Amino acid sequence: MESKPHQDPAETGAKQRLLHSSISAYGSMFVRLLLAFAARALLARLILPDVHGLFALALQFVVMASAIRDVGLTHHLMRDPRESYGTVLAWSVGVGSAMAVLLLALANVFSYLNPDLPGVLRAMAIWIVIDAVIMVYRTFFERRLRIREIAGFEILRSLVYGLIAVGLAHLGAGVWAFVGGELLASALFALLLLWRARGQVPLAVDWQRLPNLIRASRYLFVVWAASQVFHRVDIYFIEIFSTTTSVGYYEAAYYFAFLVALTVTPRPLLPALVEFRENAAEFAETLRLGTLAFLAGIVVSAYFLFFNAEKAVELVLGPEWAGTVPLLRVLCLVPLIDVFTTTGGEALKVRNRDRLWLTTVVLNMLAIVGFGFFFTYLWGPIGMAWANFLRVGSLLMFFKVLGIFAGRRRRLVGSLAQVYLLPLPFFVAAAALLPAGSWGRLLASVAAAALGGGLLALRFLPDYRRFFRRAQTAPAGMTGDPDSGTPS
Repeated sequence: MESKPHQDPAETGAKQRLLHSSISAYGSMFVRLLLAFAARALLARLILPDVHGLFALALQFVVMASAIRDVGLTHHLMRDPRESYGTVLAWSVGVGSAMAVLLLALANVFSYLNPDLPGVLRAMAIWIVIDAVIMVYRTFFERRLRIREIAGFEILRSLVYGLIAVGLAHLGAGVWAFVGGELLASALFALLLLWRARGQVPLAVDWQRLPNLIRASRYLFVVWAASQVFHRVDIYFIEIFSTTTSVGYYEAAYYFAFLVALTVTPRPLLPALVEFRENAAEFAETLRLGTLAFLAGIVVSAYFLFFNAEKAVELVLGPEWAGTVPLLRVLCLVPLIDVFTTTGGEALKVRNRDRLWLTTVVLNMLAIVGFGFFFTYLWGPIGMAWANFLRVGSLLMFFKVLGIFAGRRRRLVGSLAQVYLLPLPFFVAAAALLPAGSWGRLLASVAAAALGGGLLALRFLPDYRRFFRRAQTAPAGMTGDPDSGTPS
């Protein structure tokens, strides 16, 4: 009589939590996506592009400040076996408070970018402290694959932001509509996280542990800081060589081009990889399936925006945002070449290969900063858009991720090719049969997105079912190094 494979209860439980967290994360993502679209559409009609550009400059500044505040500690928490939440929280809130005070004192230094920027920066300074609390407590729930417990709070945050920002914009508040919406929604989210996690998070502070934590997270810090510079330094180049209105156009194009890539980021992937890091087969399959889910949303949205840029901008933002169209048509294709920078980075993080991940991010950053500065000087905002394709670090990441799939590379490459190619004929047919900028092409592209997404679901859903049904791919004792694919 054939014996059944060994069933690991811990791994089975991890997969159940991964399934529930994935459903919650993507359900929350879908609702927040709808709310974001609605808020964006209304705000675009109530507030001029130059005001959007001003807030983009301020928000990106405090986001980069938050990266410096954390020195990578909140990201290291995801893999820290000692779960030093109290120590990291004390550090983040303390340093964040000091940075907020410093920003209040030095905000005038940034008036050369825009004379109204210092006032907005002073108002946004408290966000650095609020975000410190959010990062630590959200990491607690994500690490334990309990995302469904906070999914409703995330939706509420998006809803509150939209209602406050749109309400204030309707009253003529201008940039302060964005500021008020962001601060109040973030503060509410932080309070809800504190309430849900009460009595569960270990908050003991051990300052003697801090030097080791910082040492272990130093590469994550540089990766995160470089990533922030790499992703959004472009708007500062545009401000230098163009206008704040152009920043508004570019920021809107970037927002829509990367909306799915940033929203569909597989949040349960990192804690799942931590759970399966001792099993080469499960580790690789978790990474493959997480990447496919991530890529599918990116591909469908990129094709849709490329073939419908004019109508999408007109419908969502309004005719006064026509300057966004050429930028969107270029930027919407950039996420197609950058998939493994997200999911591959998570895998490298779990394997403590932070320096390799850092190398890929720094290469991308140098390309964007160097070519972006030069191209923007020559051709303006559209030059910055084209510079985004020169992400040489993404190519290095692709080849390094292939090493995780030793013996399974052909399957991975075949899966990726199918995600890219299966939806494409539907969009090409809609574009060939119907004129650009028409309602007919837009509606036909909606149908193409549904058909392409449905075809991908039919192709890959069996793989997801098999993954969640099996508890383990090999008998006990046959786990190995995910980087080598061989038993230990």
